[in-house]
Amino acid sequence: MNPNKPEDGTGDTGAMTSSEMTVILEFGRSNPMPDEERVEDRRITAEGMLLGPLAEGTAAEVAPLGGRPALWIRRVAASESDDRVILYLHGGAFEVGSPREYQAFCSTLAQRLRATVVVPDYRLAPEHPFPAAVEDVTAAYGGLLDAGHPATSLALIGDSAGGGLVMSCLLTARRDGLPQPAVAVALSAWADLTLGSDSHRRCKETDPFIRTAMLRRAADHYLAGTDPRHPSASPAHAPPEELADLAPVLLQAAANEVLADDSVTVAERITAAGGEVTLELCPEAFHVWPLAGPDVPESDQALESLTRFVCSRCL
Repeated sequence: MNPNKPEDGTGDTGAMTSSEMTVILEFGRSNPMPDEERVEDRRITAEGMLLGPLAEGTAAEVAPLGGRPALWIRRVAASESDDRVILYLHGGAFEVGSPREYQAFCSTLAQRLRATVVVPDYRLAPEHPFPAAVEDVTAAYGGLLDAGHPATSLALIGDSAGGGLVMSCLLTARRDGLPQPAVAVALSAWADLTLGSDSHRRCKETDPFIRTAMLRRAADHYLAGTDPRHPSASPAHAPPEELADLAPVLLQAAANEVLADDSVTVAERITAAGGEVTLELCPEAFHVWPLAGPDVPESDQALESLTRFVCSRCL
């Protein structure tokens, strides 16, 4: 991705789509994901897609954080410079996903960022609807502060629903008087549960994996009757005064995914509130494409940009 952004903190890559990315996009469009209505089936599918081994040179253990279990991933050869701690909030439309499913990606982040990565096992809908997930991730962030980690050493990163939770956590921390982390990153954030943005129409045929109908069911399970414009559920609808003085935020999204406008809207609203935000739009990719790893050029470029953003701000 082009690191030279306009002054408003937005930009896109303008690069041609790689052959590796083209293969993935064509596969997705030719083999649409099953539109499973049962949450149990979606959880099985998600586990099969993401589960992978820890990156070489890392180790993981389960330990409590903020009253919930969490997966702690550390570099085996950690040095004194590894004081950085990443709180990673996994995706899954608020109803699927687990820390273990993200161990491969998060252990890669631990190596790239020379950091400890902590993945909280936040409660999922429909068993635990809003605001359970927001409460759990905010408690995890507070737990890191209580354990003596200075806010300047902390970063929040999340993808999809977890990207929305990153923004919800920043907003809740601000309301609760907690210090902001050094930096926050949201990958293909789901930040508007009204599903009313134009990208749901515009990108209906270009998004190879995500379907608005699936998101609508997941939103109904998660909200359980809560107004979808509630700022803690849909950070894209937070009032301007709540978007001021947040941590610097990096938003990465694919321009051709149905959730593209969630990131665009959040970036525009933070900018209008006087905050620091960088928006990176990949012209043609797929939902949370950085998870594809360094073998896909667009993914590697996004991860390089993420690494620069975090390491330049998080001590």
